[in-house]
Amino acid sequence: MDVSIKSFDVDMAIKNKGIELEIHEPGGKMLGDLVVTKTHLIWCPGRTKRENGQKIKWTDFIDLMDSVKQPKKPKKSAKKAVKLVAPAPAQE
Repeated sequence: MDVSIKSFDVDMAIKNKGIELEIHEPGGKMLGDLVVTKTHLIWCPGRTKRENGQKIKWTDFIDLMDSVKQPKKPKKSAKKAVKLVAPAPAQE
């Protein structure tokens, strides 16, 4: 994904208005905007205006992310020792 900040103040604290991230597919197609505020995240798909976006509280977002199961990494199996056997001498 290509993510850019539409506007960014020098002060790193998020103000009441929040900051708006513009989300594009690699290659340019705009997917939407993500508005990050002190109290909410607002997803605005496509050209949706902020007031019509899908809003989620930070606490609900954290609960949602905590409920997502992380894929388990496959366990590495112990390597089995290979016993080399010398070929039997040829009989004549």
